[in-house]
Amino acid sequence: MALSDITQRINNASAATDSRVQSSVRQTTLFDALNTAQRRSKRQRQSEHTAQSKDHTNSENISPCVDGKQAKRICIGSPRRVRTECAGIAPKRVLILGKPQEQHLGRIKHSIAPAPPTCPAFGQCSMITAIRQRRHQVIAPCTVSTISRLESLVSPNLRTFRLQSTDEPQLVALPLACKYSNNAKACGKLSLVDEGGNVSIFDTFREQEDTSSQQDLEGLQPMIQWKAHDNSIFDFEWSPCDDQIVTASADETCRLWDVERQQMLGLFNGHTQTVRSVSWQHNSQHCFSTASRDGSIMVWDVRCNKTAASGEHSYRPVNTIARAHHDLRSSKKPARGKHNVIAGSVTAIKHLRHDANVIASAGSTNEVIKFWDMRMTAPTRSTALPMPIASSLLVSTTKRSRGIASLSLDPDGTRLYAACNDNAVYIHNALALGQPVSQLGAPEFRCNSFNIGTSMSPCGSYLAAGSASGNAVIWELDRYGLCSKKTRAVLEGHGKEVGCVAWYPGKDRVQLATSGDDGTLRVWDLDPKLAEEGKADPMRKYCWGFSRICREPPL
Repeated sequence: MALSDITQRINNASAATDSRVQSSVRQTTLFDALNTAQRRSKRQRQSEHTAQSKDHTNSENISPCVDGKQAKRICIGSPRRVRTECAGIAPKRVLILGKPQEQHLGRIKHSIAPAPPTCPAFGQCSMITAIRQRRHQVIAPCTVSTISRLESLVSPNLRTFRLQSTDEPQLVALPLACKYSNNAKACGKLSLVDEGGNVSIFDTFREQEDTSSQQDLEGLQPMIQWKAHDNSIFDFEWSPCDDQIVTASADETCRLWDVERQQMLGLFNGHTQTVRSVSWQHNSQHCFSTASRDGSIMVWDVRCNKTAASGEHSYRPVNTIARAHHDLRSSKKPARGKHNVIAGSVTAIKHLRHDANVIASAGSTNEVIKFWDMRMTAPTRSTALPMPIASSLLVSTTKRSRGIASLSLDPDGTRLYAACNDNAVYIHNALALGQPVSQLGAPEFRCNSFNIGTSMSPCGSYLAAGSASGNAVIWELDRYGLCSKKTRAVLEGHGKEVGCVAWYPGKDRVQLATSGDDGTLRVWDLDPKLAEEGKADPMRKYCWGFSRICREPPL
C-alpha cells in the first residue's frame, strides 16, 4: 500500500471520528503516517516473537514427576531464573544459562548450566553484561602489581663510585647528571658528569670476582674519563648511535665529543647564560636542541652553519626561539598599563617521539609545558613573543606558580611526566597537550629545586624520581601510564638530595642508577639473595643501599 493511501485513510478516519471538532486540527502529514506504519509493524513483530517464546518455554519447562503430577518451571526475568512448583516438594531456584545439562536433584530432573564467566575484581558481572552496561573497567584486564619485587633492589659498596674534585682531592665533587647509552645491552655503558666538567663512563656489567674488603671499599671505577669543560656540566645526551655525546655546560657553550677517542668534534656558541638541558632528535644523528637560563631554545645541525675559528669547528644555531617561557611583571612606574617581560629560564627540553619536529619545553616561571615546532621562524618584530603550537594549563594549587625541574617520556611517547616544584609529578597526554590527566605524589618525594630528575623504565611500568629528602621514589604505573596502586618503592642509601636517576634501557635485567649531592653514584641491581644477606648484617645495613615498599596511601 502506498504511503499516500495510508495518509488519506488516517485523515478520513480522524475526520469521521471527530466530526464535531473544528477543522483547525492539524492534518496528518506523510511523516506521521510513516512513523505510524513503522510502530504498527514493530508491535506485530514483538507480539509474534513473544508468542513463539511462550510456546517454546511451555514445551521445555514441563517435566513429568514420579507421582504423575507435573512440575512447572516459571522463568523470572533475564538471566532465566527458574522456580519449581510441585506438590510435596519445596521450591528451589535454579539458574539456567546456555546449553542445559541433565542432572538429578531430589525427585525432579532439572536442567542446569554453568554460570557465565565473571570478573573477580568487579563482582559477579559477565563480559556481555559489562559491554551492555558500558562498564569498561570490567572489560579491561586486571593489573597485577609487581612493585613488591623491587624490594630486592640493593646497592652494595661494590656498586658505588665516590666523586672527588680534580683540583682538591680531599673535596667531593657533585654529580649533576647520569644516563645510560641508548643501546646499553652491549656493555652497559653508564655516563656521569659532574660540577668539575668531567665526563666518566662506567661498565655496569663488569664482573667483580674479587670480593675482598679492599675491593669492596674501592667500588666502581670508570673505564673512560676526560675533562670536557672548564666549568660545570649540567646535562648531556647520547647520540642515537651511541658513538657521540653532546654536553651542556655553565660556560654558555655545548660541545660534541667522540666517545671512543675522547676528541671534540664541534663547539656550539649562541647562548648567553648557562645551558641547562639538551635533547637529541629521535632517529637523527645530526640535529639536537638546547635550552638555557637566558630563556631561549636553540636548534643545531652539525651539517650546516659551520665556521672555523681558532682551529676549532664552531657552529651557529639554525633556529632560535627567544623568551620561550616568559613572565609578565608590572613595572614600578607603569605607563599606560605596560609590563616588563621577564625571560624566564628554560629548565627542561624534550623531543617528542610521534613527531620528530616538535619540542616540549618547561620553564622556571610556572608549571606550563609548551610544544614548539623546530621549523618555525622567529617573529619579525623584536618585541613580539613567540607562539607555541600547544600549551598546557596552569595546575598548581599554591598561591604562586612553581617551575618544572625535569621532563620524561614513556617508551611509547604518549605520556609526558613533569616533576614540578610543588612536590608533584604531573602526567600529560603527549598527543594532545592540555590539562594534566593525573598526578603522582608521596610523602617521601620532595621537589624544591631544579636539579630533581625523573626516568621511565624501558617497560613503561615504573617511574623513578629523585628527591630532596635523600631518597629515590619509584611509582608503579598501569597500562595507561597512570598510577594504579597506592604502593611505591623507596630507595635509601644517599645521605643528601638525590638529583639524578636513570633506568637501564634493556629488558634483560632490572638495573637503576642514582646520584646525589653526597658525591656518590649508586648502581641498583635486583638480587633477592644479596639483599637478604645485607639486611641481616648490621655493618652492611648501615653502608649499603636498600629498598623498602611503602603501602600507606600517598598524599
